[in-house]
Amino acid sequence: MLKEIVPDKQNIDSVFSGIIYHLDFYQRDYKWKKEQIITLLEDVFHKFKSEYKSDIDATPKNISEKYTWYYLNTFVTNTVGGNTYIVDGQQRLTTLTLFLIKLYHLCDKFDSKTKKEWIKGKISGNTSEGVFFWMGQKDRKEAFKDLYENNTTSSKSDEEDLTIKNIYKNYGYISNYLDKELNNKHKVETFTLFFIKRLVLINLEVGQTYVPMVFEVINDRGEKLKPYEILKGKMLGQIDKTEVEEYNQIWEKYIHQLQEFGDTEIDNFFRLLFRAKYVNSHSEYKEFDGDYHKTIFLDKWNKKIKLKWNPVEAKKFIKTEFQYFIKLYIKLLTEADEENSKISKYLLYNDLNDQDRQFLLILSACLLDDKDENEKIKIVSKLFDKYYSLLMLNGCYDSNKFTESIIKLNEEVRNKSIEEIEKFFNNKLIEDINSKRNSSITNPFVWAYFKEAGYINLPIRFSRYLFARVEHFIANNTNNACEDYYNLVRNTGPTHGFHIEHILAHNEDNLKLFNNNEELFENERNRLGVLLLLKGRDNQSSGAEKHEDKLKTYVGTNLWNQTLLDTFYHSNKDFEDFMKKFNLNFKSITHLSVEILEERNKLLFEIIKIIWK
Repeated sequence: MLKEIVPDKQNIDSVFSGIIYHLDFYQRDYKWKKEQIITLLEDVFHKFKSEYKSDIDATPKNISEKYTWYYLNTFVTNTVGGNTYIVDGQQRLTTLTLFLIKLYHLCDKFDSKTKKEWIKGKISGNTSEGVFFWMGQKDRKEAFKDLYENNTTSSKSDEEDLTIKNIYKNYGYISNYLDKELNNKHKVETFTLFFIKRLVLINLEVGQTYVPMVFEVINDRGEKLKPYEILKGKMLGQIDKTEVEEYNQIWEKYIHQLQEFGDTEIDNFFRLLFRAKYVNSHSEYKEFDGDYHKTIFLDKWNKKIKLKWNPVEAKKFIKTEFQYFIKLYIKLLTEADEENSKISKYLLYNDLNDQDRQFLLILSACLLDDKDENEKIKIVSKLFDKYYSLLMLNGCYDSNKFTESIIKLNEEVRNKSIEEIEKFFNNKLIEDINSKRNSSITNPFVWAYFKEAGYINLPIRFSRYLFARVEHFIANNTNNACEDYYNLVRNTGPTHGFHIEHILAHNEDNLKLFNNNEELFENERNRLGVLLLLKGRDNQSSGAEKHEDKLKTYVGTNLWNQTLLDTFYHSNKDFEDFMKKFNLNFKSITHLSVEILEERNKLLFEIIKIIWK
């Protein structure tokens, strides 16, 4: 009867003894960092030093009798067509190879020729096809060869390949540590014997049928596998070994590109993709909150996605949906940056407001290899910004309701034309305002709702974003320079950061404008039209300056602020043309009154209508 799992206790002498280990497609990059390396070094040396005696000869017999064994956990292999593949444990075996290379150089340094030749056989060996590194074939071969031949201890921080970069880094940590601990020939020879003979691993040899199951449940030195790493194993595990390398290369190429934006973006992408293409309700949306890599293989979802035990669909998915949509997602992340925004500035605007669900709707709207891809990016990101911003300004934003609406839009815009997408967004905006306000409006620009918006009931981030849009609107139409969006919206530093400033200071003169009615005064001073953005931390809104003193603070600041100054309008032809073009009635405010403040609020309302028309 064929054994499904065969355990075999091995020391490092046995592990690296004529077997060439191939990395299975399940395997991650070599990701161990300094923390894992130092932990392993400290554990091993704690054990070694507790039993080390300088007067005991460094012989195999003495090591076996005087030193107890140290357990290094398990590694899992699978043999197919005469090749041994590592299903799990490559992080550990790669690190042990780095140990061996350093011990090789230490034996050379202390003229331990016998041990040096012995270790050499644990690093590489002769086969019928030439010299092979037991753990260093394919992409790792040159790195191991360099370390083996040159004892290279400098890191390669500019190296693009994560595995190679970590191999060099970790060799440096190991090299430095062993140089300090093994400072004479006896220690080097004794530790070498201890390391190779008394460090023990359990090799689990599993049958091909059980590889996906085993891979899913095993963690590497306590480091839990991420969902996308398990998904890779379950997807590629269905494909025949003779074909798998082609699909693995596609997978790795784009995963590595996406990794540049942070490891979390990979799982974000898969969740967004499956939600974009298959989810139609809030309850379904929540099913992908956690272990989406398990969810998609449940019978309910497999009927739609068809990736369970289906190598034909798995191969098709990797070459089509995965490849196209991950490239699209990388494109969106790149564009949602002020310096790289070329297709749609609205990707940046939504990102400033932490609205990443724009990506969900763009993925939903785009067909496979969509010829209208850029146009859909533009229209969805623009309409998303309008939808979110006008809900805010109409006092109709509710986070739970907003999520429900996004899920509904996700279903509606899926694979639709640009004209249909625009219709769905506009209808949803009107529907949500009417639902919240119990009204029957047909136009989302309602003065009665807007005049209630202000510092008290809007998030600070959104208020800053609003004035950033106003600032850029004025600057772009008057040939003026402008602060970048990041500083205006996100930067909170004392030098380049901005804060919300009240035009209406809290003092006796201003209170009199409202008959000393404190409640009315606070309501009016917090309305949007009498707010602005001021750089740095001077003249905070807690100040009680008179209006003429506050005006001095606005000289040379943002354009919206300077429109309060009488001197701003002198010989300013570009601004005159701007006012005529958009029929905007800007006025300086040299003194305050209830009527003048109301005009300022209405002016901002008119600007908002133009920006989000």
